[in-house]
Amino acid sequence: MPQTSASGTGAPVFVVMAVYRPDPDHLRAQMVSLAAQSHAPRRVLAVIADTVSGDLVTETAADIGLDLALVETGMELDAVRAFEAGIAEAVTRAEALAADGGPEPLIALCDQDDIWHPDRLARGVAALAEGLAQLVHSDARLVGPDGTTELQRSMFRFERRQRRPGLRGLLYRNNITGMTLLMRLRVAQLALPFPQQSGVHFYHDLWLGLIAAATGGVRLIDAPLVDYRQHGANTIGAVDRQGGWLRSGGGRRLPDAMWLRRESAAYGLARYLAQSLQNRMADAVADGRLAHGVARTAPLRPYLRRTRGMGTHLADAARLLLTGHAGLARIAAGFGVVSLGRTVWTLRNALSEGMASAIEAFDTRLYSLSPGVAPRLPQSHEDNGPRRKPKPWEDLADRRKTPRWTPAFSAPAPALTVLVPTLNPSEIFAGIVTALDIGLGLAARGLDVRFVATDLPVSSPGASRSFLLRRLGPGAAQAAPRVSLHCGVSETEIPAHPGDRFLATAWWTAHLADGLIRDHGFDQQRFLYLIQDFEPNFYAWGPEFADAMASYGFEFDPLFNTTLLRDYFAQQGFGFAGRDAPAFHPAIDIGRYAGQTRSAASPRRLALYGRPEVPRNMYATAIEALARFAETEKLGPGDIELVSIGLAHAPVALPGGLVLQSLGKLPWEEYPGYLAGTDLGLSLMFSPHPSHPPLEMAASGVRVVTNTFGPKDLGALSPAIDSVAPTAPELAEALSRAWRTAEPVSDAARRIDLTELGQPIETLIDDLACRLTPALKKVQT
Repeated sequence: MPQTSASGTGAPVFVVMAVYRPDPDHLRAQMVSLAAQSHAPRRVLAVIADTVSGDLVTETAADIGLDLALVETGMELDAVRAFEAGIAEAVTRAEALAADGGPEPLIALCDQDDIWHPDRLARGVAALAEGLAQLVHSDARLVGPDGTTELQRSMFRFERRQRRPGLRGLLYRNNITGMTLLMRLRVAQLALPFPQQSGVHFYHDLWLGLIAAATGGVRLIDAPLVDYRQHGANTIGAVDRQGGWLRSGGGRRLPDAMWLRRESAAYGLARYLAQSLQNRMADAVADGRLAHGVARTAPLRPYLRRTRGMGTHLADAARLLLTGHAGLARIAAGFGVVSLGRTVWTLRNALSEGMASAIEAFDTRLYSLSPGVAPRLPQSHEDNGPRRKPKPWEDLADRRKTPRWTPAFSAPAPALTVLVPTLNPSEIFAGIVTALDIGLGLAARGLDVRFVATDLPVSSPGASRSFLLRRLGPGAAQAAPRVSLHCGVSETEIPAHPGDRFLATAWWTAHLADGLIRDHGFDQQRFLYLIQDFEPNFYAWGPEFADAMASYGFEFDPLFNTTLLRDYFAQQGFGFAGRDAPAFHPAIDIGRYAGQTRSAASPRRLALYGRPEVPRNMYATAIEALARFAETEKLGPGDIELVSIGLAHAPVALPGGLVLQSLGKLPWEEYPGYLAGTDLGLSLMFSPHPSHPPLEMAASGVRVVTNTFGPKDLGALSPAIDSVAPTAPELAEALSRAWRTAEPVSDAARRIDLTELGQPIETLIDDLACRLTPALKKVQT
C-alpha cells in the first residue's frame, strides 16, 4: 500500500451509518443533517444491523433526497460488527473509485440519532488536507432527547478527556468518538478485519484510532461538530468522569480484590490491543500494504515486553497527575500495579514454586526408598519459628451459599429476583443466557425483574445492562425501566419488597434463595428453580456434591431444561419431577443450521466438540475413540481433517500421522457455515442434559456421534445422530458407520423437531407470567 498524500477539499466521502431499531424521528433528523452538509457525502452506506429497518431507512432517504445504499447483513449485529461490515463495504467502493483517479476517498462514521453540524465533513476534509494526519475527529455538544436542549457545550470538557493522548494514552482512555471521525482509506484498509472479541469489550473507534496513531497521527478539531443526543437507548452515552482514585458511593477506599479484578481486565484488554496492533503492522509491512518505517509502535513497548513495563506506566501516572488528569493517572497507576503483579507471578511460578515443587517431588520419592520417612524439621524451626496464622473459617466454607448483601425493603413494588453467578458478558455461557432470557421475557410481559450477580463483581454495569437490553428485542425501550441490575458481591444492600419471588439458576443460588426467604420473612415461601442439569454429578463425593443434592430438598417450583432432564430426575425418585412439571426445549434456531447449503471439504472433515477442562464432555474418551477409529479405517492426512471446536487446547497426535488441531471457540457468525462443510461430528455429554452441538451438527447435515445417558437418546430426534454407549470402542464403531455411509443427510433429517424435548421457552415464559402476575400485581395494588 503506497503512502497516501493529503486529500484535497474535493475528496469524495463515504459515510457509514449503523442502524439498529432507530427512533424514526431521530433517524430523520440525523439524515437531514447529512443531506445539509456543505461538503456533500458521495454516498451514505446504511448498515441494517437489526435486519428489519431497511424500508424505514430507504423511505426516509428518498423523502429527504439523500444518496444512500443499504448494507444488508442477514443477521443482527452489535455496533462494532455493524461498523466493521459498513467499513468493509466503504473500502470496496472507495478502492473502485480510487482506481479511476481523482482525490483520495475518505470514510466517515455516523450514528443513527445524532445531528451533524453543516460543516462537520468540510472541516474534517480540510484538516486532513493540511497535513499527514490519518484520522481527524472533533468535540461534540451534548443535547437532550429532543435534539435541541443543550446539556453540555463540550463532551471533552464534560468527560475530562485528554486532547492529545498519543498512541499509548489511547489505551488508558479512548478520546475518539466514532460519529465525529473522518479517516483516510488506508486506515480502514489496515483496520480490517477488526480483532476478535467475545461480546463487546472495545469499540471500533478505539481500534481505528490506534491504527491511525501508529501510521501518521490523529488530529483533533477542537470544536463541537456534532450534537450528540443523550437518551435511554444510547449504546454508551456520555459519562461524567470524576477524578481521583477509586470511588464507591461518593467516597474513597483503598484498592481491593474487585479493584484489582477491574484493573486487570482493563490492562489485559490494552495489552491485547497493543499486541494486535503490532501484529497488524508487521503483517502489513510483510505483504506490501505498508512501507518499512511508516508504522511507529514504540510507545506500546510496555505492553509488548514479556515481563517489563511497570515503570513506564507509573511514570505516565505521575505525569498525568501533575498535568491535572487524576482519573487517567489512576488508570496508568493501576496498569503499573497489574504489570508488576504479572511479573512477580511469572517469576514466582517459574523459579520459586516450580523449583520447590520439583525438589519436593524428587525428595519424596528418594526418602520413600530409604529410610521411608522424610527428615524432621530442625528443632529451632519447630519451637521458635514463626507460627502459621490461622485461617478464618469463612475462607474454608463455600461462601456462595450465603448472601453477601442484605435485602433493603425499600422497593415500591414486588419483583422477580433472578439470582445468577455473573452479569459480565464475557463470562456468560449458555446456561446463564437461558436464565437471563426467562427474566427478560417476564419483563417484556410487564413484570419487574431484578437481576443479581451472586458470585463475581460486575466489571462494567453499563456493558452488562447493554448486553441484557439487546436480548430484549424490539420491546427493549418499553421493558427497560422494569429491569434492574445489582451486584451481590459489592453492594451491601439490594432493594427488595416483601412480595418478591426468587428464581434460582444453580444449586448454590437455590441455597441463597432459601436462606433469604427464611431469614428475612418474604411472603412467598417457595422459589422458582431453573434446573438445567443434575448438578451433583459435577463433583466428586464431598461437600459440593452434598450441597447440590441438598438444594433439591428445598421448597421450590421446578423449571426443567428439557423433558429428558425431567425424566432423569423422575427416575432418581424426585417427587417434584412429575409429568406436569414445566419443561422447555433448547433455544436452538434449527433453521439457522438447516438452511445452510452443504459444501464439500477435501479431505473430509471430522469436528470434535472438545473441552478438556469440562469432565462431562469426556475429552479423553473422545480422543481414544478417534484413535481407534483412525486405526480401524486406516486413515491418513490425505483422507480426513480432524479439528476440535469448543475450548482451545494443544494439538493431539493420532495414529496414521493424523493430528487433531484445536480451533477453540468459533465466532458465532461463522459457526453454521463451518459446520456446513463438515462431514462427521463427535460430541459427548455424560449428563442427562442434551448439549447443543449434536443438534446443531445434525441440523447442518453432519453425521454426528454422541452418547446415551439414562433416558437420553438424541438419536430419536434425527437419523443423522447415532447415540451409543459412552465407551471408546462403541464410539469408534459409530464413527466407522458414519464414515462408511455414502448418502448425505436428508433435508427431513436436518429439520429436527425440538418440541419432543419440551415446550418452546416463549410458551414457558407466557405460562410463568400468568402464574406470577396475579400475585405480584396484587401486592402492587
